[in-house]
Amino acid sequence: MKIAIMMRPIDHDSGFRAYVEGLVDAMLRIDQSNRYLLLYRTKKWFGRFASFPQAREVLVDRPQNTLLWDQVAMPYWAWRERADVIFNPKFSVPLLSPCPPTMGLQEPAPWVEPEHYERLDVLYERIMLPLYCRRAAHIFPMAHWILEENRKHLGLPFPRTTVTWPAPQEHLRPVTDRAALDEFRARYHLPEQFIVAVTRVDHPGLAGSTSFYPGKNPHTTLRAFLEIRDRIPHGLVIAGRRVRDYLLYMGFTDADFERVRFVDFIPFDELPKLYSLADLGVFPAFYEGFGFSLLGAMACGCPVIASKTGACPEVVAGGAPLVDPRDPHDVARVMLEVLGDPALRQRIRARGLARAAELSWEETARLTLKGLAMAAGRRGEPSTPKQVPRAARELAEHR
Repeated sequence: MKIAIMMRPIDHDSGFRAYVEGLVDAMLRIDQSNRYLLLYRTKKWFGRFASFPQAREVLVDRPQNTLLWDQVAMPYWAWRERADVIFNPKFSVPLLSPCPPTMGLQEPAPWVEPEHYERLDVLYERIMLPLYCRRAAHIFPMAHWILEENRKHLGLPFPRTTVTWPAPQEHLRPVTDRAALDEFRARYHLPEQFIVAVTRVDHPGLAGSTSFYPGKNPHTTLRAFLEIRDRIPHGLVIAGRRVRDYLLYMGFTDADFERVRFVDFIPFDELPKLYSLADLGVFPAFYEGFGFSLLGAMACGCPVIASKTGACPEVVAGGAPLVDPRDPHDVARVMLEVLGDPALRQRIRARGLARAAELSWEETARLTLKGLAMAAGRRGEPSTPKQVPRAARELAEHR
């Protein structure tokens, strides 16, 4: 079987990059019988899997338009390379394809919280996502909660699905090297004791977006910290791009930022040091589809508290206290309880490490390969075109 993978989501500086990289790496490590065609849109991560002999990487940098890249270039390359199945880790598939298309599935945020997204993007997803879901030969949601949310809001049955939980990346482990931790603390000017919030306030998957995204809810974390600031020795470290600008936009002032340290986007390979230094991680997202930062913190031995909404309860699976993300007092209460009880922190840390160890990329890859094989076995249905139109081939090849 030849598997064509649309690698466009790996370009995002978000959980999507971790998901695509972890999944594809595991598929290639455990599977030597199938062949892989990895189709990149940019040079950012092109060559990442060049060491695997069963994988061929192709840079497809035309057309620039995302919709045309998905709908024209991808089916053309699948046709040209005689792929048996197309897999997009994100939520789109070619509507006309020479082989069965499959895709990942995320939370239907444009239905539930459209105010957090730009109007045209909401309109696009509300029109196109149901079409993609109907066209997909198999769908891979990251959590059972995601699947049920899409069934509820899209009104589709989703009969051909496989839930594939992501796992922590290999480097997400507790760091015990004191010299490395001290160097990291000094470089980022971190306090001796701190609470950490790894968050985002932008839309990394939307090219050119200038609007804020409040869904990760750092403002509730700050409000909770301000409520207990005078009763704890800890500072608050908030990691993420433009978070200070967002909080000023939300009405906070410089006085509220006393003992708050803002750091910019931290490279993925450095996150274990941040988590290993923190006494507590706070993740009160409103509508979390999975929670890569949450799982990463747990894998690094950072005690965490998480939102009781979205997929967070499924991700932590009893490994962390849950809070109401819309109630800063509830978040503050649990923060104070955990920070004031070292034995409780240690129990949460141990449960988080155990939960993170239960999830493996190898199992995610096996489930994905099984679903792709099922989809490839559906070839020859009337809805699947036998070839790509000449105009599509010409546009895809245009330089």
